[in-house]
Amino acid sequence: MPPLTLIALAAAVVAVMIVRLQAAPVPLERDEGEYALMGQLILNGAPPYLEAASMKFPGTYYAYSAILAVFGQTVTGVHMGLMAVNLFSTVILYLIARPLLGAAGAALAGAAFVIMSADTSVCGLAGHATQFVVVFALAGIWLLQESSRSKRRMPLLWGSGLCLGLALLMKQSGAFFAPFGFLWILYEALRRRPISCKRLLFESGSLAGGIALPCAVVLALMAHQGVFDRFWFWTFDYARAYASEVDLKTGIECFQSRMVPIIQSNPVIWSMAFAGMIGIWFTESGRKVAPFLLVFFLFSFLAVCPSLYFRQHYFVQLLPAAALYAGVAVWAVEKAAAKYTAKYKAVQFAILVAVVAFSLKGVFSMGRDLAALTPDQFSRVVYGANPFPESIEVAEYIRKNTKPEDRIAVMGSEPQICFYAHRRPATEHIYMYGLMEPQPFALRMQEEMIAQVEKSEPPFLVFATATTSWHWRRGSEEKVFAWIDGYINNYYKAVVVADIYLDHTLWLVDKEAEYFTPESGSQLIVFKRKTAR
Repeated sequence: MPPLTLIALAAAVVAVMIVRLQAAPVPLERDEGEYALMGQLILNGAPPYLEAASMKFPGTYYAYSAILAVFGQTVTGVHMGLMAVNLFSTVILYLIARPLLGAAGAALAGAAFVIMSADTSVCGLAGHATQFVVVFALAGIWLLQESSRSKRRMPLLWGSGLCLGLALLMKQSGAFFAPFGFLWILYEALRRRPISCKRLLFESGSLAGGIALPCAVVLALMAHQGVFDRFWFWTFDYARAYASEVDLKTGIECFQSRMVPIIQSNPVIWSMAFAGMIGIWFTESGRKVAPFLLVFFLFSFLAVCPSLYFRQHYFVQLLPAAALYAGVAVWAVEKAAAKYTAKYKAVQFAILVAVVAFSLKGVFSMGRDLAALTPDQFSRVVYGANPFPESIEVAEYIRKNTKPEDRIAVMGSEPQICFYAHRRPATEHIYMYGLMEPQPFALRMQEEMIAQVEKSEPPFLVFATATTSWHWRRGSEEKVFAWIDGYINNYYKAVVVADIYLDHTLWLVDKEAEYFTPESGSQLIVFKRKTAR
């Protein structure tokens, strides 16, 4: 029979996985649409940054291509892949915590992570790149930890570096986990006195070699596929401009507005994490593991901070460290109770069960909502009037009325439409955000998008009117708006309109669509080209 602590962890995992299965048919949001489209294009033989582009490194695109190949090119397939990634992350976190915090502490850490990482406060049901950063970062840290007590230290360090390099390739914020590895090697060298510079150099070199390999492979692949210039522009030049848009004051305000709901969603776990963060320094056994946890937490926090935008899903990268500190609190109870009662294990287990049971209340509530609502209704509750459910029907209409080799233009940040339709985008600019941002490349990007759409003469053009699909602001370049009006009036006519409200969507077709007057603040308008191509 497995230990009771593992049963408690398994109960949390099963409960969360059931909810993830319930949420599997929920329509993709736009970031998921980006990754799914990129993965689909890769499976069709197109390299990243050629037919569609974004500022992220390509690791998540390749990860999605693998998910689509295994689970299918569907909404459910994407979310099944996310469930597998999340499960792997939970198992690896348990393996990291077990030698540090004992069975109960590790079980709580795993349970805390799997619960928090499914919460809508961190967009936990959506397959964001940060979920993939976490699984590879944790794998790298586990191998780093294992190398400390293995005779095969160098191969394990190299494997650790490989995983940390893959974490970086999932998204740029993954870069913050690599320095953790080097600092830990240095910390262990200082503990082993006298310091062997030769050994330190070889160990650091093994880690660095593992990190460098996947990065070098990607650079070589981008060059071989002829997209290195586009890759560099999107992931370095534009990404650097994007990261410099928010000032420190605004960033702090944004952090507060995001962090408070995250804590409120799981108050018991976060309270235990804060208690563990402080209490770990008050015992000798705690101080032995405190440096590892502190440095891991600091680098995890830094991974949330680039650009100072503090998007909800960025905080997924902080959750493993917070979960470990919550595990510290249970571990500390064992140490304290052992001084007063022989039944300290029972006390520890009771606390573990109580914390897990209380924290699962939010998971059960989400499960009830998913059972009571359709996938489209749940999407509306979580994402408001964003056109995510409507994207599926619009894409199906386009798919039925186009040929596989046709391209479609989406004027808005809704790449999921191209994914659903199995049609290539008419422009690499699948997000309109970059065109609206106060950054030096905005006008150039608008002109590129205009030229690419005009060259491809797409048979259908989809216009998303939701403000969340554009993020126009004062100071945005507006050339694209003047062009859209003229281009649509000259070459297209409306054939389908989805007028989106929170409680329903009004669909209009043909003549009704052509003479439609917008009423809600969010529409998807499908335009068909008037003239022969």
